[in-house]
Amino acid sequence: MAAGRRSVLGGLAAGFAAAAMPAKGHAATPPRKNDDRIVIGALFPLTGPLATLGNECLRGVQLATDLCNAGGGLFGKQINLVQGDAADPDRAVAAARSMISDQQPVLIFGTGDSTLSLGASEASEGSGIPYWELSATMPSITTRGFHYLLRICDTENGVADRAVEAAETLVAPALKQAPASLSATLLYSDGSSGMALLPLIAAAAQRRGMTAPMTIAYQSEDADFTAIAARLAAMQPDVLIHYGSSEDVVLLHAALATRRWRPRAMIGASSAYGSRDTAMMVGPALEGTLAVGVTPYSIDTRLAPDAAMVATLYEQRFGAAPRSGLSLSHFAGAGLCFDVLRLAKTTDKDKVLNTVQGLGLAQGTLANGWGALFGAGGQNLRAFTALTQWQDGRLVSLLPKDGASGRFRLRV
Repeated sequence: MAAGRRSVLGGLAAGFAAAAMPAKGHAATPPRKNDDRIVIGALFPLTGPLATLGNECLRGVQLATDLCNAGGGLFGKQINLVQGDAADPDRAVAAARSMISDQQPVLIFGTGDSTLSLGASEASEGSGIPYWELSATMPSITTRGFHYLLRICDTENGVADRAVEAAETLVAPALKQAPASLSATLLYSDGSSGMALLPLIAAAAQRRGMTAPMTIAYQSEDADFTAIAARLAAMQPDVLIHYGSSEDVVLLHAALATRRWRPRAMIGASSAYGSRDTAMMVGPALEGTLAVGVTPYSIDTRLAPDAAMVATLYEQRFGAAPRSGLSLSHFAGAGLCFDVLRLAKTTDKDKVLNTVQGLGLAQGTLANGWGALFGAGGQNLRAFTALTQWQDGRLVSLLPKDGASGRFRLRV
């Protein structure tokens, strides 16, 4: 089912037109009986160390839901978005089961983090409830043979390849070096996501004829970043690739500043590097750092003409600028879901799945520039990983090229 941008996103367009968007502090539509509403679950970490990430993801889903409801809802019914707190892997499973038992949603959005998604999506699949994963990137999520799992975002394969592409096509020319001569180090938190990224980075380097990076693993709970900074200064890599939490990013940059050493190029491969909150905590030391991840709000309108509108709606709804592109990607994913339901003209999970499998939306269709074509395991093959850089205190989009809003600057 190939379809044009506005024919598929008619619901989004109607929401933009009808909404004059809810003002700051707008409260959700008062609940009514569930037979008058369509119940959809939203499962994100709302407490604990991932709460900031989870809240930004949820805000994107809330914006899309508000717009859908403002445009008339689905089949004449309003969406009732019920929330669950996936604060850790065990609570993610428990929250999914409780939501399914108590609220009986027609589908669930999640989850913001791969370790949370694995268990929550398994619980959902076991109950026959469709699970729309909007941001978890671990490849294994879509290799388990699940029938009702769909992943809208790119995987860590895309994260790894984009990071190595940045080193090859931007950093090496700026340093006047051949890509094969670049020395790189991968520093990563040794949780499951960091461990999954390790072989993917090495494989991406091999494909591009580059040397696989040296590696340093650490445990976030007791990492000695002073020692790590000393080791990096002794190694002197041209490029440092880092995967870690927001707290890790802050502590690493503080240790590097104390050591008075920094790599000539730094690439952040976790969502923390694309966060305005992280940038505020790190300060000027983040200037020039590259960030690999979801599409930023700064993406050029040639690829994502609605991104600026979503940013405006975000500020009106939440009274502050977006904290990261996670809200944009979750807006796009939830909006795609609502439009698929409209195309299917039902919430019947098998008919909805058939509609999804018939999609063929080009990149640039969704609000963040993604398209939609679903392959094996429910993976969207037309999502992409973006590359951005912190310049003058803001994220500038660099890759993909047709979404670039600025040019690469070498760290000084």
